[in-house]
Amino acid sequence: MRRIARLGLRNRDVTLGNGVGKGLKFNAAEANPDSALGIYELPMQQVLASHLKPGDTFYDIGANVGFFTVLAAKLVGSSGRVYAFEPVPENADVIRHNVILNNFSNVIILEKAVSDSTGKGKLLLAEHPGGHTLSTVGMPPDLKGSTTVELVSIDDLVTQKTITPPSVIKIDVEGAELDVLRGTFRTLEEFKPILIYEVDDSDREAFMRKSQEIETFVRSRGYTIAHLEEAYSNLGWYVGHAIATPARTESVSR
Repeated sequence: MRRIARLGLRNRDVTLGNGVGKGLKFNAAEANPDSALGIYELPMQQVLASHLKPGDTFYDIGANVGFFTVLAAKLVGSSGRVYAFEPVPENADVIRHNVILNNFSNVIILEKAVSDSTGKGKLLLAEHPGGHTLSTVGMPPDLKGSTTVELVSIDDLVTQKTITPPSVIKIDVEGAELDVLRGTFRTLEEFKPILIYEVDDSDREAFMRKSQEIETFVRSRGYTIAHLEEAYSNLGWYVGHAIATPARTESVSR
């Protein structure tokens, strides 16, 4: 019964009753119904609340339906800015709907996939709305099709002054994390934003390998990594979250 009740929260406008976004309006569409309850990935929510302040700029890379987008929009306030990167048009439409529901004027939605270069790429579409991934990094187990998407690198956008330099970056891109980071190299060097990211895989060894590769890259940029409390249990899938802070903010992250 509880599962049925949760599924009933999909495709409905609701008011979040829990979490950092308590009081915000939100529509989860076909995404995880925990987001409609406000309890989605609570450790990630808590980290955002601890590190985002009014006037900050937040990048939501792999924004899905915009749960963390609207939370961040609340936290940075009218003087801040949120950039939501989401290449799937249906998801981007839901983000747009959620932004309008809350009368936010500080959110910019970019219907693009973030990578290490600018151009075109193939996005593999999964049955699970949060499982889409670029063809260069693997195939989702529930593949249902593909589409061509525009690729951008953060460094190019920041250098061209298309977007404001970031204070905090969240990355959830289903295996393309290293590509995103490689395309953010100069931005990390110059602006030293806080990084919050997810790693996941169905295979434990692959999960550990991905995690290690990301940690090696991030540490080489002078960042310190702290792993967050597990957001999922008994999932049958390996999911981990971490926060990476540059030297100048290490004392804040403790």
